[in-house]
Amino acid sequence: MGETLTTQLLTSFLPADVVALIDTHILDPQSPVQAVKRTAVAQARRSADVVLPVLQPLVDRALALLAEHQGALDMLVPLAVLLATLVVLNWVRRIILWWTRLAFRAVFWAAFAALAAWVVNRGVLVSARDAAVLGAKIVGYMAVLKDVWLDEYKRYEGQEASGRWDDYAARRSSSSRVLNAQAR
Repeated sequence: MGETLTTQLLTSFLPADVVALIDTHILDPQSPVQAVKRTAVAQARRSADVVLPVLQPLVDRALALLAEHQGALDMLVPLAVLLATLVVLNWVRRIILWWTRLAFRAVFWAAFAALAAWVVNRGVLVSARDAAVLGAKIVGYMAVLKDVWLDEYKRYEGQEASGRWDDYAARRSSSSRVLNAQAR
């Protein structure tokens, strides 16, 4: 029953020749994969039969000790959950950092290879002239951005110095007059 369901699922997802290959070499009871599986399951059962009598008294004592100290257990479980959460979050942080570094290195080396290909394709002198023109355009654009930023900053400072600050001071003095009148 289990193998026929597996075969039906495989048939719905894979081509017929691949399903026949899997059925012959993996799912067949005489296949090497099934022989290794039977050996592994038998070894696991024998190991469990040997280890279980040794570990059973230890597990029973540990459960009895936990039952006696339920208050400590109530405090230790949230701490263990917090510790496990922090460990997992640290793993996630490290994985994200690794992939980010890998991505930045790949981008850097791709840009380096593109620059080298550009220089080889165009020639050193023409590439230097193109780089100078590009640099000049970037510097000009940055100068325009600086001017816009300074104009906006001066406009903001002017608004703060004139109208808005006066409105704030007027509201503050009127509210202090109201508080003084209520206090009398």
